[in-house]
Amino acid sequence: MKVYFIPGLGADEHVFNRLDLPGIERIYLNWFSPAPKETMASYAKRMAEKITEPDPVIVGLSFGGMLAVEIAKQIPVKKVILISSAKSERELPFYFRLGRYVPLQKILPVRVTAFTAPFLFYLFGVKDRSQKEEIMKMVNNSPKDFTRWAINAVVHWRNRTFPGNIVQLHGNTDWLIPYRNIHADHTISNGGHFMIVNKAKEISALLMQLLKK
Repeated sequence: MKVYFIPGLGADEHVFNRLDLPGIERIYLNWFSPAPKETMASYAKRMAEKITEPDPVIVGLSFGGMLAVEIAKQIPVKKVILISSAKSERELPFYFRLGRYVPLQKILPVRVTAFTAPFLFYLFGVKDRSQKEEIMKMVNNSPKDFTRWAINAVVHWRNRTFPGNIVQLHGNTDWLIPYRNIHADHTISNGGHFMIVNKAKEISALLMQLLKK
């Protein structure tokens, strides 16, 4: 079975490495350069052109999940599985939307520094040293222009419609996209925003159940 995977902001296909999905052929939809002032819907349309399977199954992580929702609004899909993500602007915390009126995202640093690292680790819910290093490498290796575009795209995402075949997996200790905002179909106990890594075994088992349906 072929399944399409979209990573989160700053990540690539390696963020899914810890998932154990026997029998699943993974097709990764990695990032490409956005056009100036491109919307998330427009970017999703171009990403959808890379999908060759009819009625695909798409797994989207964080920002990749939002793109998966936009893709599903444009082409027929069998199922969309969101991990640590949101399906509409209403599920995003208020401080994301605040950027529409106070555009701090345009001046905030997009690199991890000694000053910002503790806050980033808190948002991602990581305490393990190796995972902290992984997050720092992931964020710092992401192209600055792409990171700023993606953050701005989320801030201005005004989506309120979505297909009915969306399944959401969310951790109840996710501080970046708070669990209280999400109408999760499956809750990962003590799962933070980085649960794709530190809860990979549990998520793998759940994904296999969902993919077999």
